[in-house]
Amino acid sequence: MASEENKHECPLSELPENLIYEIGKRLTIYADYVRLRSTCKSFQSLLPKVPNHQLSQVPWLMIPPANDASDTHCKFFSILENKMYKLELPKVQGKLLRGSSHGWVLMINGYPELNLINPLTRAQIQLPPIDTFPDVLGYRPYMADEEYLILRVRPNLPKPAEVQVESIAYVRDVFIHKLVLSSNATTSKEYMAMAIYGMVLDLAFCKNGDKKWTLIQQNDQHINHDIISHKGKFYVLRNDGGLWVGDSASLPNMTQLVSSLPRTILNYFSLARTISGEFFMVRKIHKLEPISRIDHIYSYKTIDFVVYKLDHLQGELKWRTVKNIGDNLFFVGINDSLCISSQNLARYKGNCIYFTDDYFDCHREGIVGGHEMGVYNVEDRSIKPLPGYNYYVSHAMLVWPPPIWVSPNPAP
Repeated sequence: MASEENKHECPLSELPENLIYEIGKRLTIYADYVRLRSTCKSFQSLLPKVPNHQLSQVPWLMIPPANDASDTHCKFFSILENKMYKLELPKVQGKLLRGSSHGWVLMINGYPELNLINPLTRAQIQLPPIDTFPDVLGYRPYMADEEYLILRVRPNLPKPAEVQVESIAYVRDVFIHKLVLSSNATTSKEYMAMAIYGMVLDLAFCKNGDKKWTLIQQNDQHINHDIISHKGKFYVLRNDGGLWVGDSASLPNMTQLVSSLPRTILNYFSLARTISGEFFMVRKIHKLEPISRIDHIYSYKTIDFVVYKLDHLQGELKWRTVKNIGDNLFFVGINDSLCISSQNLARYKGNCIYFTDDYFDCHREGIVGGHEMGVYNVEDRSIKPLPGYNYYVSHAMLVWPPPIWVSPNPAP
């Protein structure tokens, strides 16, 4: 005779539809949602391929394939699950994966074509080509290693314009410093893209459907360090500490929110915005370490961070140094900086900065790079490896190109 417990058991396919929906809605990790759909055919028919609810925004660490390799697989490390995934992206072969925004990754191979790819769905978005950036004077495919003619100074400043010839390799590796979307390009057709680009880190943008990039006028010598987006607005951090904002209604003009710091900022600054709307600025401090003094080969190591918070001081917005970022976790690098709360993450405490390598010029300067990543504790100023990451990836895989934080975005 069947026990009382067994009497109430039934096959998964016979579960009530509303119960299946409720189970699906409570899964916030995309991989778990995929596993649930694959349980049986009835689950696949009842649950949409793309979940209708909010997934966890804890990013994956994407390890791109080498530029010149035939491997078309990218590895994705989920710190939430402590697990590595391997996904095939056939169209990335020979291309440099250069940053991410709203789950989309920028692909560059040095030729004018410029695309974004969604690693989970393989969907692509075509952006205006590189030779339509304001200071790219021409693309000459017949001139080996001198394919591009590029202005060396900002065209809107009253200085003689020096024209530089550059190669496809240069354009692939360093021409675009960072590219950010204003919103998810699959859920909003009104999205825009903004890029920090070129030899003097100019700023340009395009709207969905544009055929070329438009220069954002900046009539001074200060350069752009970082961009983030929030609710359709772009926030740009400049090397003097100034913070500027612009959206579809104002561009190509931007408004200054915060005046510059008393002294000029040098390098390695990232901008972050919390869910509650607070702005932070984090500075990464490097230390060069010699590998070979004879050959003048160096590596570098992140030894500290300095954190600034934007506060109202004496009636105006100013940056001030802080020793605490609360329950927040910042994810910074060549990605659109991310911030999540640790309140619903049992294994992760807040007040930490998860960082990856963003020193893209290192290989042009005789410095071995691409490997610097870890977790910085703002309170005690300690730096530790990413939890569980070293079990899956050897140091040899971390040299070039650098890993990227990517928000899992299954939207098609």
